[in-house]
Amino acid sequence: VWHSTDKYRKVIWQCNHKFKENKCSTPSLTEDDIKERFVGVINTLIADKEAVLDACRLMQSTLTDCSEIDTELDGLLQEIEVVTEMTKHCIEENAQNAQDQNAYMEQYNGLVSRYDQLREQVNRLQEMKIVREREADSIGAFMFELKEYDEPISEFDEKLWVYCVDRVVVHADGKL
Repeated sequence: VWHSTDKYRKVIWQCNHKFKENKCSTPSLTEDDIKERFVGVINTLIADKEAVLDACRLMQSTLTDCSEIDTELDGLLQEIEVVTEMTKHCIEENAQNAQDQNAYMEQYNGLVSRYDQLREQVNRLQEMKIVREREADSIGAFMFELKEYDEPISEFDEKLWVYCVDRVVVHADGKL
């Protein structure tokens, strides 16, 4: 905030490296300029609302289709069950029969390693599915909000900003 205590008060957005040793070349923007540009973009979307909503529906259905992930998860979970049973069998075999302990430990450690790898894959796929579902929900919220607007907006709407914007990247030429 520049001139925070007087009548010339202005909110400015700028890179944290703007005035450091390796100066950032992106321009500073006033909050009013950002809001004005946002209103312009939203009005462009409202003008072509049906096409935007159709594109959003397509993106949302693509993101919510997790059938490939689910198929892969099912296969991994079945494989985990097999490895778990093999590990139990390995332990029981060692408990009941005298074995070379080096060979036993090598087999056991191999099974544990395989189990850990499978769990990592399952966790990665589950996280990927959660991210997709969140993105689909976010698109749904944006679509719901956009449907509410039939006419161009004349002023900045913070609620609409929250639904529409994930991040803003400012380029050196001032483009957002």
